[in-house]
Amino acid sequence: MLKKLLILIGILLVTSPGYAAPAYGTHMPEEKRFTCGLEGSFILDRNLDNDQGSTSGDRYFATVSYGVFEWLCFDGKIGIGDVRWDRTAGNDDLDYASNFAGAYGFRLKGYENDEWGIKSVAGFQHISVHPDAKDQEGNKHETIIDEWQGSLVVSKDIGNFIPYTGVRYGTVDFIKWVDEKDRKRIQSEKYYGIIAGFDYRLDDRTKINLEGIFLDGEELAIGISRDF
Repeated sequence: MLKKLLILIGILLVTSPGYAAPAYGTHMPEEKRFTCGLEGSFILDRNLDNDQGSTSGDRYFATVSYGVFEWLCFDGKIGIGDVRWDRTAGNDDLDYASNFAGAYGFRLKGYENDEWGIKSVAGFQHISVHPDAKDQEGNKHETIIDEWQGSLVVSKDIGNFIPYTGVRYGTVDFIKWVDEKDRKRIQSEKYYGIIAGFDYRLDDRTKINLEGIFLDGEELAIGISRDF
């Protein structure tokens, strides 16, 4: 069963489009312990402000979380990511090839009810993607994607299945410039999102995660992690 699930996750990581800033669910490492894993985080579509079209891309990370205290953990990840800019009518779309991507954040435990199997977690997440420059029509196009968000999620334990839902507030900042000048920052059109996802425990220390985000954009994340 574990082998089949790992194969499925591998296929999804290779074939899924987009990127996102996942909220991680409500699982946190114990104090002075680590949780490590692999993750593909995706945005299918995120509209940009001021009629600047939309953006998307693919990102793949190695992840680590560290329990500073029983109620606080720090999250970090490193990997690669690309970016697509679907521009407005009359402008050619741009595809920026994969290069460095990194992220950091923290989470705080909130209300818990052991009898009902309910947990809540509030967090902050930031992802930055630095794709390769794109040469198009004699011009050098460069971009950086900065995604910032605050999130609040609530989960319910149902055996090994742990669904959760929540809300987030944040933006994708599309920072662009051409021929090393005219630097411009374009923010998201919308800032509020709805989070829905689940963890599934494969054993006491290993879980898989699937998460979608809607309303402010269409995003997806999938990963596997293990406690150490």
